[in-house]
Amino acid sequence: MSASDDDLVERFSELDDTLEDPRAPGPRADAEVPAQAREWLADQRTVHGLLRALHTADAAAREDRVANVLAGIDAHAAQGQRRHWFAVAAAALVLGALGLWSVLPATLPTAEAAMARATDELARAVDRRFHLRLTIEGPRSSRVRHEFELVTRPGMRFLVDGSFTFRGVRVAEGRIGCDGETIWIESEGGDFQRSAPFARKEQLVARSELVEFLDVGCLDVHGLVAKLPANYRTRVVERLVDERGASLLRIEATVDGERRGFMKLQRAELLLDEETGMVTRLEALVGGAGLRQRRLVMESMGAAPAGSVDYSRPW
Repeated sequence: MSASDDDLVERFSELDDTLEDPRAPGPRADAEVPAQAREWLADQRTVHGLLRALHTADAAAREDRVANVLAGIDAHAAQGQRRHWFAVAAAALVLGALGLWSVLPATLPTAEAAMARATDELARAVDRRFHLRLTIEGPRSSRVRHEFELVTRPGMRFLVDGSFTFRGVRVAEGRIGCDGETIWIESEGGDFQRSAPFARKEQLVARSELVEFLDVGCLDVHGLVAKLPANYRTRVVERLVDERGASLLRIEATVDGERRGFMKLQRAELLLDEETGMVTRLEALVGGAGLRQRRLVMESMGAAPAGSVDYSRPW
């Protein structure tokens, strides 16, 4: 820029950013700006006009947009807050329903369903161990007549090892077994050994209490439980929890007034593991013409090791 241009900047720079008419400053305000200064001022005003247009164009629209954005933010926050409280209310409703459900008593299954599951569980090809006790209930006292360990498997297979009474004579540590076809009995030391087809078991020990005991059918646990629903009125009484924390169902089986019980069983009470369906305890009253009432108690001792039980006749 020349010396004269520097003089123009110094003299007319105050007019480069104004819309006023180009009048010279100073006392002669009406004097026109020299021609050489007008081109410079035009360039300056063009640049400032472009900058002003760039930063001020659509200012009102921008303000509206900013206002709309701010309003939208407020509306979104309000809507989010409403959604938040809706979610809180829904969660409270769900938790309330779950809390109410947790305090309501669980529905007991039907006796038919529980007994069917127990029958299916006992039908499995597993050797199961039970402790069995048969007590004679007299008018003034009771005494244990038979007490032993029973191992049984579906198909009328059983093995008994314990103490029995035959015509008033106690046979200690005697054994009785059946492989599904042949029933046999052996006293301690093998002094007394007899066997017969199971269909003619009465011939094994004629007129003995053992025959009456076998007629109860308790040695065939699967068959006993399977026949209860068809011959007795069954109902689930309550749900219990044992010392292991397992859920048990207590089921009662009573003789229908229009029918007679089978195998001289008058009534029975069972405890079933609700998870597995296994009979953990069975207590029954047995009686009939000419017989005093007998109480049979059978408690599960778990399964025997696979392949460890031989039901066949040992001699």
